[in-house]
Amino acid sequence: MTMAPFDNAKALFREKSRSFSLAARFFRPDDQTDVARLYRFCRCLDDLADDSQAGDVEELQVALDRLTGQAVAPPDSFEADFLRLSRERSLPREPALELVKALQADCGSRVIRTDTELIRFAYGVAGTVGQMLRFVIGAGDPRAEPFAIDLGIALQLSNVMRDVAEDTQRGRFYLPSEWVLPAVVERALDGDRDAEERVNTAIRKTYRLAEMYYDSAKQGFSYIPNRNRRVIFLAAALYREIGTKVLKSGAMHLHKRIVLTPAEKVFVGVSSIRDYQRWNRNHWQRDPFPQHPSVLHTVLGQVRFSQSGNGVQAAYDLR
Repeated sequence: MTMAPFDNAKALFREKSRSFSLAARFFRPDDQTDVARLYRFCRCLDDLADDSQAGDVEELQVALDRLTGQAVAPPDSFEADFLRLSRERSLPREPALELVKALQADCGSRVIRTDTELIRFAYGVAGTVGQMLRFVIGAGDPRAEPFAIDLGIALQLSNVMRDVAEDTQRGRFYLPSEWVLPAVVERALDGDRDAEERVNTAIRKTYRLAEMYYDSAKQGFSYIPNRNRRVIFLAAALYREIGTKVLKSGAMHLHKRIVLTPAEKVFVGVSSIRDYQRWNRNHWQRDPFPQHPSVLHTVLGQVRFSQSGNGVQAAYDLR
């Protein structure tokens, strides 16, 4: 029996994103459905870039044409459902277009050379998702945008740490080559001990970068309604734990994909309740300000800070 589109989206969400979908079960019911729909849209695009080493640039262009109105999206297509979701939730379409273009650039082999390139990559494939997700979870205040971007970047950096072996098989090297050369990564996958240590040094640098973005993102959680805020708090905690586990695994992450066990997820869930209460008591801010070092702001371009009647506002100018 064919599943209804919404059920299909939820099933895909549960299958492909076990950590986030676990946390998402605690969203408000309508929000849970629409988060799954947004996830399906992003996942379908990501699969076009990742299902083969070369990626499917042509199909990504088809998606781009459908999203821009250059072509008609069939009613049952993932693009058409996103366009419906965009209308229903007032989602901006520009981040979706940026996502497609970032994935097109990611097709085929790729070498990230600097930490600046790494952050730009993470923005393109995940910061854009944060920009859209915030509207679905009730964080539509414009001041929430930089924090949503920060969280997307942080999550992607955790993915980079976890997926070194898988990405290398596609000829994609996201650990900056100024930290570790692709040839060294390949030797590490073959068991070269010296190469493994050099890769792990790059992993530690990526971890520290991710932590800066997680910490900054958390400052903006006050823009999320209380119930959904708890969910995002848990989702961020689960992804942070993946990064921590990769860091602690030594060279194991190069030979076996790191995942959280059910017991570890329960532990993180229980810990996140305590951490949330502490954050809510000690760190909640009405008008937060991005906390990562100013040098990281410039990685994404000019950051505009201005005063308004509602306090400090911050927005990335990514053009």
